[in-house]
Amino acid sequence: MAKTFQLDIITPTHVISEGQVEYLRAPSTDGLFGVMGGHSISTILMEIGEIKVTKDGKEYYYATNGGFADIRPESVMLLVETAEKVSDINKDRAKASMKRAQEKLKDNEVDLSRAKASIERARNRLKITSRI
Repeated sequence: MAKTFQLDIITPTHVISEGQVEYLRAPSTDGLFGVMGGHSISTILMEIGEIKVTKDGKEYYYATNGGFADIRPESVMLLVETAEKVSDINKDRAKASMKRAQEKLKDNEVDLSRAKASIERARNRLKITSRI
């Protein structure tokens, strides 16, 4: 069984090719899932959360808003709405986004599901910044 696999993270605006990695952990609608080399074939619906990648013994983190994981024994392709490296997340911007969304919850005419989703995305981005 292979000890590594090719990981590509694809968003509508860019492709991140991580190359050969040892481990991937990501959020699904049923909870976290992990992948190592030689994993069985599957397609998984992803949720808002943290993507953790282990490569050359080091851990790397991304924030995602969900998508799909296409898993093969030799490769994984994450087709996601967003993928932000922890080092690229602007903590002040995420805090401001959360504050705006929380204010919208007080407005009776706002779409509550959109405001709650904005809060969840901002909370996720802030949680991941603690990885730095």
